[in-house]
Amino acid sequence: MAYDVCVYGTMCLDRIRKVDQLPPLGGYVEVVEERWMPGGEALNTAIALATWDVHVALVPNALGEDEPAEHLLRMLKAYPSLDLRFLRLRKDVQTPTCDVYVTPDGHRTMFGSGFAQMSAEQVPDEALRQAKAFTADANPGEASVRACEQAARAGVPVVAMDLHDSERASRVASILLTSYEWVGRDDSIEYLKRVAAQYRERYGCTVVLTAGAKGCVLAEREHQDVVHIPAYRAPSVVDTTGSGDVFRAGLIYGRYVLGRDLEWAIRFGSAAAALNAGAMGACAGVRPVEEIERFMQAQKVEGEAQ
Repeated sequence: MAYDVCVYGTMCLDRIRKVDQLPPLGGYVEVVEERWMPGGEALNTAIALATWDVHVALVPNALGEDEPAEHLLRMLKAYPSLDLRFLRLRKDVQTPTCDVYVTPDGHRTMFGSGFAQMSAEQVPDEALRQAKAFTADANPGEASVRACEQAARAGVPVVAMDLHDSERASRVASILLTSYEWVGRDDSIEYLKRVAAQYRERYGCTVVLTAGAKGCVLAEREHQDVVHIPAYRAPSVVDTTGSGDVFRAGLIYGRYVLGRDLEWAIRFGSAAAALNAGAMGACAGVRPVEEIERFMQAQKVEGEAQ
């Protein structure tokens, strides 16, 4: 069986809790609203791609034979193009869960359980056969690095997310994607341009560094310049959980599924992430392709670098 994209990494169950504010130490706040939602970097990206009718092979950490796993798998029946045949259920594993507290500004604070003992699975060759792209997040550690190397050997373009500290993963990556938060926490565009150019020179890959509402910088392997691509303004911000994962999905969809140029793919990812922020849950606001493209045509991007 052939897949469009193979997504490797983290899968969990999120409990999203909306609060008016975070309590002080020892304090109390009322939970305004609570929802159980799919979560984890890999699953969020996979769900966004599946929403756009991309045939996705998900290779995640194992889940436990427990109630959280049953709840999660019931929710995933809504995505028929998301293939879960490579998911393992194990009696000796606890399904990872994450409590996500969301404040009115859309920011989130997370408390996790079951992640420290999270399993790291091997990528079956079948998941890579004829795939247009492979992507992995950094949570599985060395296993993600090996998975990137395996995909590269199979001739599949690799989008490595937050793996910039791994020379091995970065050198086989087609695109190295990470947030400013992991490369110094300075979101100024000029700083990120310098860092992106340094990573490109060191590893020989295309580099995308994101900076939230300021957009991202793109250092393409084939070009000398490093460009700033502003972000789209979210129509409403309810929950920013999963924004980076949906951005990654949009980039992969535009570049490797549709075959568009990288700048268009990045803008599509930015628009998808902006719309996704309007719903509660990491990928609850992923919109159909046609709606995202209309939004791109109708909306102006945020201002230039500050």
